Amino acid sequence: MRHKRRNPYGCLFPWLAIIGIVILVAVLWGGKIIRFITGEDIIADLAEDLKTAQPITPSPEVAEAASVENAPIVMPTVGLEGMADDGFPIEVRNHVLKYTIQAGDALFLIAERFELNPNTIFWANTETLQDNVHLIRVGMQLYILPVNGVYHLADGEKSIADIAAEYGVAPGDILDSDLNQFSQHDSSYVPPAGLRVVVPGGQRQYISWQAPIRTGAESGGANPEGTIHPGSCRERYRGLGGSQSWMNPLGTVPYRITNGFEPWHPGVDQAADRGTPIYASETGVVVFAGWHRDGYGELVILDHGDGWTTYYGHLQTRFVGCGDQVSRGQFIGEMGMSGNATGIHLHFEIRKDDVPQNPYRYIELHDMRNG
Repeated sequence: MRHKRRNPYGCLFPWLAIIGIVILVAVLWGGKIIRFITGEDIIADLAEDLKTAQPITPSPEVAEAASVENAPIVMPTVGLEGMADDGFPIEVRNHVLKYTIQAGDALFLIAERFELNPNTIFWANTETLQDNVHLIRVGMQLYILPVNGVYHLADGEKSIADIAAEYGVAPGDILDSDLNQFSQHDSSYVPPAGLRVVVPGGQRQYISWQAPIRTGAESGGANPEGTIHPGSCRERYRGLGGSQSWMNPLGTVPYRITNGFEPWHPGVDQAADRGTPIYASETGVVVFAGWHRDGYGELVILDHGDGWTTYYGHLQTRFVGCGDQVSRGQFIGEMGMSGNATGIHLHFEIRKDDVPQNPYRYIELHDMRNG
């Protein structure tokens, strides 16, 4: 039996055909395949589209809004002059900015927003606020430091050493701070008059708070400060005093505390809706009823005897007058924002011999935001 010899070249033909096809494809379309794999075709198409793209025509409404003084449309900054171009707050701030007081602002809220001690707000704005929280008004601009401390206004006479001693810090705290430009100077350097100096960690004393009236030691006895305020009562009165059993002047109405007790704020601010009823915190006699020129607005002061008085400021409406005898819990007025107030609230004070006392020691205060 004979076997047919196999052709050794027959099996090579399919492989040669495949190789030939691959070479042909590479020659004809190789460049396009490489551009597809690497994405160069997409990049080229985008570049070509950008060359031929037409500018987008805004709608009439958008065009009208943007045409005001040809100003660019920017994100609102809510009173801040220290915002990034994209409208987001600058997280790390190494400069002093100016903040414009908005409706509803309070010193405690501003300090909380910038993570500062409330005292720093006052110590950075001594000339503007004069340690009187009632001078704050909407539209006022305040310096906001990036650190806790004092913003000193140089007089051209005090040296860095003198300024440091005044605020209880070391001269190096001022000289080495990036917030000042004193790295080339020593503690004998005298900053020119009008230059503001950041004193990191500095503290200072407060201007004494002056009472708007002088109260007597007996119940209902009062001697207002002449005629300086329209609401000053002109007579001395007698009546029943309290026993220092104080109640919250808002009763059980929920409220927010927008300012607490500090040397520059001799009471507590309780914010709620306009017209919220205000009640007498204790039994006493009205010794001030009306307008107070120094920021309280519509104010009621009750004399409770033995030198104790309570203040109810920024009222919208009051329902008592000079010499009226009132009882603990009596409805005496409505909450408002008269006087120097940036939002609707009651400014409430308790005083002993004209010295402001911390209301937290005498009444239960509970901010509704704390649950």
